[in-house]
Amino acid sequence: PSVHNVQPWKVQFTEEGFNLFQAKSRRLHIGDPHLHDNDVSLGAFIELASIFLKNKAFDLTVSKNETNTLRDDQDEYQQRFLLKIIPTSHFKDHLYDEVKRRKSYRGLFTFDPLFNEQTLRDINVPGIEIKWITGPVEMNKWADLYDKSSGQINQIPGYFKELLYWLRLSKSHPKFQEDGLNYKALSLGWVEALLGRLFFRESVFKLLSYFSLEKILITEAPQIKSAQGIIIVYTNKDLTSLEMGRSFVRLWLSLSSKNLSVCPLSSLVDFSQTLKILNSLKSSDATICLNVLRFGKVANEKNIYSSPRLSAERVTLE
Repeated sequence: PSVHNVQPWKVQFTEEGFNLFQAKSRRLHIGDPHLHDNDVSLGAFIELASIFLKNKAFDLTVSKNETNTLRDDQDEYQQRFLLKIIPTSHFKDHLYDEVKRRKSYRGLFTFDPLFNEQTLRDINVPGIEIKWITGPVEMNKWADLYDKSSGQINQIPGYFKELLYWLRLSKSHPKFQEDGLNYKALSLGWVEALLGRLFFRESVFKLLSYFSLEKILITEAPQIKSAQGIIIVYTNKDLTSLEMGRSFVRLWLSLSSKNLSVCPLSSLVDFSQTLKILNSLKSSDATICLNVLRFGKVANEKNIYSSPRLSAERVTLE
């Protein structure tokens, strides 16, 4: 997983392991100016690599290294981390089988009247504390809060334009099957995608915002109200963004192991007013709110579309 599915990583293999680079064109200069979300994404990449390697009797050591800059005919790359592959005891990570199952689901959930909250209590991820909220009254409340936060975030100068850059609302888009948020990953039908191409424009958004009607374009209230609940994710504030990403992906895989599908509600954390509410619910000042997830069951997992991915050739450097 990566913010906006930008897949910011670039790998250069070495004799000892690999160097992890940041592709400069894949930065979100408006939405993520301090590279926090970017490094959370890189952390997820590293944790998934570690899960794979452990199944082959190896693991990773990670150190920060920002000394190298490379360029090819596509982009410029700044090295961020040095990873060494080391032998270790051979064991299969208990989350290994969840890697292929884990997907972001942006559609409507199927409510489960037999859902047991003990399912969430049983989840234990180091560095992560979760709090969950369920019930129709609360879900209606948080659906409204999300639409409000999303509306405000999208009014930040340049933010909506940056979002549009990563949207793929037509199969004819040259990067429809490579990166970004294509309409299938957004659980949109072709008619909705067509309407999106017609109306999801910066000029239309500004006009609707002037009359406080921007919710028409960006609402996710139906999806949130259909969810079993929301999970507020807190992490130890002393962790680096990279470490938060490693813990976050393990939480996501753990939820997948409980047959729960999720979708991030990042605007709730990015908007100061809703972040204040989220922080008021945490149990300790030693934690910070990392993200919020809506969660639930999907009637048919085959309907969960896999987000597009860059090819192995596109994410490696000579």
